[in-house]
Amino acid sequence: MAVLLCPLKSERESAIDQPSRRLRTRRKVEETSRKRPAARACAPRRNTPSSEGNFSSAQLHRASTMVQIHEVAESTKEATDEGAKVTTVSEGADATAAPPAEDKKSLLMSLGLPEEVADAAIASDGDGFKDGASRVSMFYSLKVNDDAKAEWKDHYLNYTKGAKASKGHVNVSHSYNEETREVICIETITGKDAMSNHIGNCLPHYAQMLGCGVVMKEIICVCDPAEMDWFKASLAAWQPERMVCTPDHCP
Repeated sequence: MAVLLCPLKSERESAIDQPSRRLRTRRKVEETSRKRPAARACAPRRNTPSSEGNFSSAQLHRASTMVQIHEVAESTKEATDEGAKVTTVSEGADATAAPPAEDKKSLLMSLGLPEEVADAAIASDGDGFKDGASRVSMFYSLKVNDDAKAEWKDHYLNYTKGAKASKGHVNVSHSYNEETREVICIETITGKDAMSNHIGNCLPHYAQMLGCGVVMKEIICVCDPAEMDWFKASLAAWQPERMVCTPDHCP
């Protein structure tokens, strides 16, 4: 004998009312979206560069592609009666890419640097460069992932060349340990201007290293107590997994 179970009245009303509830909810969402069309754009986002110069690893990964385009393309500027004429010649697989940044400042800002930090890097190339009151010593290490692209080493060598060529760099010792797949770096510099010069010369190559699968593991810095806050902000921008910035007790 079959038994037919009929829903109770409350269950029938609930089932009938479900579509109308969904409709009311949908209308409410649509009305909210119309009232706040930029809500998502205004929401705080992670990994956004701050005024102190912080930039994220994700930004550097994205920017590394742009740096590669910058290196395979060359631009020349020519003055004409109609104004300046810029010609960009690009070779290889990136030949159809957009023209690269015209100057060093534009390149640095495209990597996530705020304008004032890029300006400081550019200014450190000039005659206004000054040594700090005391030396700054830094140790930092990077890990090369097992699946890192082979080109990472070329960018690492260019990074090291940039550091050695930077102003105010008293000592630059970089080494790659094949056994542990670590890049070990020890540097002694002459202060804030030297760090700004380092950023200008090394950041593009650092971005490419990250893009190939290299990770900044730690930075340890001993600096002038009066410059602690500045160096904390500057070094945090490189997004190490561990960072220690401590004052020099014998400046």
